[in-house]
Amino acid sequence: MGQNAYLALAPLLNNLISPTSYIPSLADIAQHALAYLRLTFDGYKERVGPRAVFEVALFGFCHRTNQLSVFHYIPNRVNGIVTMTCTPHQNMKDKEFVYLGDEKRRMFSSITAAFSGDSVPGRPLSRIPRYIIQDRIDDESCKTIGGDLQLGIADKLGFRPFTICKPLVKGQPAAYLSYLGRELTADIAHVGEAIVGGPSIV
Repeated sequence: MGQNAYLALAPLLNNLISPTSYIPSLADIAQHALAYLRLTFDGYKERVGPRAVFEVALFGFCHRTNQLSVFHYIPNRVNGIVTMTCTPHQNMKDKEFVYLGDEKRRMFSSITAAFSGDSVPGRPLSRIPRYIIQDRIDDESCKTIGGDLQLGIADKLGFRPFTICKPLVKGQPAAYLSYLGRELTADIAHVGEAIVGGPSIV
C-alpha cells in the first residue's frame, strides 16, 4: 500500500500550481499525503479488514523550515473507528530516530541503549540503527522482522539511496553489491553495455 500511495502521490505533487509562487513545506506535503492515505486506507480496509493495516513515513529536508523531519503514518483507533493518523517528528536531531515495523518497544529500547554506548570496530555509532535492525533480521527466532536493509541519506540535496557492499562470507574480503535485498548480479547490473552505478555503502 505504501508503494501504491507513492506512485499515486508523485504525479500529483509533481504538478503543483501556485499563482504566488508558493512553495509547500514538508508539513504541507505531509498533510496532503495524510488526506490521500486516509482515503486509500478506508477503501482498502472495507475489502480486506485487519490485513489493510500498514505504516509508512514521509521524510526529508524542508527548505521552508531548514529542518530534517519525519512524518509517520499508521492506523490508530480514533473515537472507535480505525483511521490513518500522522505523527510529526520535526527538526530531528542527532541520535533521534523513528522505527517502523514490529516489536516497536523492544527495537526502540535496543536502538536507544546502543546510542548510549560506544562505537565498536565494524559497528560505528553513527550507523547503529542499521546494525540493530540487521541483528533482528538475522535472528531466526524473530518471525515477523525479515527482508533486507535499504540504506540512503536524506539531506538538503534530497534523498539518495545506496547499494550495500556485503561480504559473501562474514569475515572474508570477497563481497557483492545489494540493492533492496537483491544482489546486483550480471543480469541486473547491466543495461545493454551500460553498468548500473551510483554510490555504495559498507
